Amino acid sequence: MLQVLINKREKDNKNPLVYGFFEEQSSVLIDDALNEEIIDLFNNGFIDKKLGAVNKIYSLGKLKNNVVYLVCLGKLTTFNLDQLEKALMNVNYKLGSELNINLDSLAGNLDLSEVVKRVVTAIGYYNYVFDELQSKKVNNELTLNLITNKQLDFTKEVEEAFNLVTALNNVRDLVNKPYNHLNAVELAEYAENLVDELDNKKVGLKIYNKKEIEELEMHAFLGVNKGSKTEPRLIHLTYNGGKGEYVGLVGKGVMFDTGGYSIKTNMLNMKCDMAGAATVLGVFEAVVKNELPINLQVVVCATDNKINGSALVPDDVITAMNKLTIEIKSTDAEGRLTLADALTFTQQQGAKEVIDIATLTGAIVVALGSDVTGLFGNDQEMINNFLKASKEANEEVWHMPINDSIRKKVRDSKVADLLNSTGREMGASSAAAFLEAFVEEGTKWLHLDIAGTAFTTSPANGQFYGATAATVKSLYTYLKNKNA
Repeated sequence: MLQVLINKREKDNKNPLVYGFFEEQSSVLIDDALNEEIIDLFNNGFIDKKLGAVNKIYSLGKLKNNVVYLVCLGKLTTFNLDQLEKALMNVNYKLGSELNINLDSLAGNLDLSEVVKRVVTAIGYYNYVFDELQSKKVNNELTLNLITNKQLDFTKEVEEAFNLVTALNNVRDLVNKPYNHLNAVELAEYAENLVDELDNKKVGLKIYNKKEIEELEMHAFLGVNKGSKTEPRLIHLTYNGGKGEYVGLVGKGVMFDTGGYSIKTNMLNMKCDMAGAATVLGVFEAVVKNELPINLQVVVCATDNKINGSALVPDDVITAMNKLTIEIKSTDAEGRLTLADALTFTQQQGAKEVIDIATLTGAIVVALGSDVTGLFGNDQEMINNFLKASKEANEEVWHMPINDSIRKKVRDSKVADLLNSTGREMGASSAAAFLEAFVEEGTKWLHLDIAGTAFTTSPANGQFYGATAATVKSLYTYLKNKNA
């Protein structure tokens, strides 16, 4: 839980003061009553000058703040907004339930309004815990009291950042929930509750049940659901906040993936296979709360991939919503089947610019590891704009290829129009090439493969175990930049 207050001067209280400094500094001058002691600590090498290091200093009654936390911001010569985020990874509820944040000391030579937004999002992100299913809860309630001597009003910046970090952490909650606490029907209920919370007349929602999905002839999507006892749900959200054409966000909503009859040897953490769905719901939340002037659609085909006597088997041939036929080579290549129909539906609803987000392939993890998201697309300007947005959002994204040879392999079925799997070689690109077949002429399209970045079992960057909400900030920034 996070609360943010804005004050032009320090509050008259005993709450800890968070103050930034740079490696090059030989001391920090905070208050005449304590400066001499701080200088001695610097001179005697007692201050840790590693990026993100938090030095705890007791004021011993010389300041109204009982404790001062000196946070190292790294080198001033390389200081930027990304470095600021890294410096703040240890500033959270563990330092106190209410912290006085001296913004001026954290700004260096950066624009203070941008610093405010990064401070709120970074601290809010690193303050996250997931204890919903634990009997003993973590009290991570944190109030940030933002202090500056500048005569500026940061209310809008704080509100935007707070809405964004709230959406980020809601995404993480969704992905961290196990399947027995969040199935396709319950995800649809979450979308309904979200719309109620947003309470915005520009927002629309339609949830399609199994019968209605059958009427839409979404047989690729329904094929994945054949082995499940839980009905599928098609979630369609709209936001009419601008004047241009719709941008469509499509999120992979496989609530749990066993691999089907092409069964996985390891199913741990397959609850995160719906991270794409959670991502687009989070982006929608941030866009609506911050009233971005765009028209947006969000589409999720939600189901699990389970096994029973009715489930898909290899060699089956199914017909997608756009009438293309698909030969099933692997029932573990199921996400692209749901996305195929979701892409068709989104375009039928009027979106001429579509971005799909999915934990799609293990191959992207082999290619890029766990810190870089793979990006594919059919429009270079759109690709360039997204890469620019991802850099602004401090998320690593790498442009990957779809070439004619892999397109040929995807279309090499002897009994159908397409193969749903072409084997291990260029696996991420073949999945993207498969999706590309469902992108109509004239539609601009991006595909984000977040299989490596959506979930971490070995956090190396200070975040909480599990869901990361990867690409939410990049997508939000991309949409915001469209009308900048």
